[in-house]
Amino acid sequence: MIRLKDYKQFLTKNERNKTYLKKNSPKARTIADSKWLTKNKLRKAGVSVPELIARFRSEEEVENFDWLKLEGNFVVKPVSGYGGEGVIMVRKRAKLAGEWRKMDGEMVSESDLKLHSKEILSGVYSLYGMKDGVIVEERIKIHPKFLSLTRSGTPDVRVVVYNKVPLMAMLRVPTEKSGGKSNLQQGAIGLGLDLATGISTYAVSGKSEVISKIYDFNKKKQIKANGIKIPYWREILETAVKCQEAVPGLGFMGVDVVLDKEKGPVVLELNARPGLSIQICNKAGLKGRIRRVEGIKVKGVDHGVNLAKYLFAEDFWEKVEAKSNGQGLVVNPLETIKVNLGKSKTVGIKNKKKRAVEVRAKIDTGAFRSSIDEDLAKELGLLEEGNVLYYRHYRSALGKSKERPVVSLTFWLKGKRIETAVSVASRKKLRTKVLIGRKDLKGFLISAVDTAKVGKKIVPSIKLRVNKKLKKK
Repeated sequence: MIRLKDYKQFLTKNERNKTYLKKNSPKARTIADSKWLTKNKLRKAGVSVPELIARFRSEEEVENFDWLKLEGNFVVKPVSGYGGEGVIMVRKRAKLAGEWRKMDGEMVSESDLKLHSKEILSGVYSLYGMKDGVIVEERIKIHPKFLSLTRSGTPDVRVVVYNKVPLMAMLRVPTEKSGGKSNLQQGAIGLGLDLATGISTYAVSGKSEVISKIYDFNKKKQIKANGIKIPYWREILETAVKCQEAVPGLGFMGVDVVLDKEKGPVVLELNARPGLSIQICNKAGLKGRIRRVEGIKVKGVDHGVNLAKYLFAEDFWEKVEAKSNGQGLVVNPLETIKVNLGKSKTVGIKNKKKRAVEVRAKIDTGAFRSSIDEDLAKELGLLEEGNVLYYRHYRSALGKSKERPVVSLTFWLKGKRIETAVSVASRKKLRTKVLIGRKDLKGFLISAVDTAKVGKKIVPSIKLRVNKKLKKK
């Protein structure tokens, strides 16, 4: 259920067109609108794209092409098509010569392919209704992970990128209704994805029908739509950012990535006008996320991906084994945590071979974001250039404006690994060098008393009261 106040964070079609599509230059839009130009541009940038089999610019080239040499696993599509229109996906050769079987099981002949190619050339499926070109390329061999989710096509991952930061992602699953195409407007299923983990969270069928289950063809039954883990997740996000680096004129873009069982992430196309249904799949708004990364100087692919992971992690946790009366992990006001050292060379650590150090931390549900002492952050190597995500502006008690660095941090609390972004501040006069806010306490129960003094027995009324407090916040 989406709360009313959350709708203010959603990007509307008018806002997208009037404000954010202006971030895309005419030259960059031309590249994105042409699958031929996109393919060449990305290939030069080292981004994996489907292999080209043929390109037609005239009816003569269509007639002269040797169609019979195509065994199967190929796609015929318009160079400037949109919304999946005009795409024929062929799975394999049929028994009779000159016939093939499409992804939806229907037969298509050589004459059908020629006629369809000529229709594409005439501009029937063109974005602007003008004369177009035809591309015949290899069909991506579906990754085994997705074989159980569809028999009608190849699922892909749509990633929306802004300022070199992935803002939102969804897995699009083709259905019989969509004709094997991964387009929500035509009836495909969209699954929202947690940017931190690549795990599905919510699902929508078609434009807006919310669903909770999806059919598993291997198990031959309905399974939960949430909890599906996407392989090569970090590589997918890195690929999306590399696409924006390859076409920098596309400040606001969508990247469609498929997973080949041999090659991994492969880019199908770039979209200079990404649709907004991805917000429904994620139950989150693009506008709010755009504002969070606006103006941040992103230093490269790793920096952009790290920002996405730490800023836009969903309130979605994998189920943890109950360790306290079957209700969840219980933490006390003061806890000892293990903190990962920074990736760069550390300063002041006696044993530099250590990967983590133990630190005393305060659990504080009154604070939203976690924080770490400045001196400790330096000692752990967390303030090195590669680990600082961005700087946060704030005013001190005296009214002076300051900038406080926000760094990526990995720590373990009660055996649970937590990846997050924490602010750096001076805690010299405090007993604890780390404060853990409620953003990083989801899935935990917070005790209001010290368990060591009551024989590790938590009063149920106390647990219930604190848990409700967390839910309200």
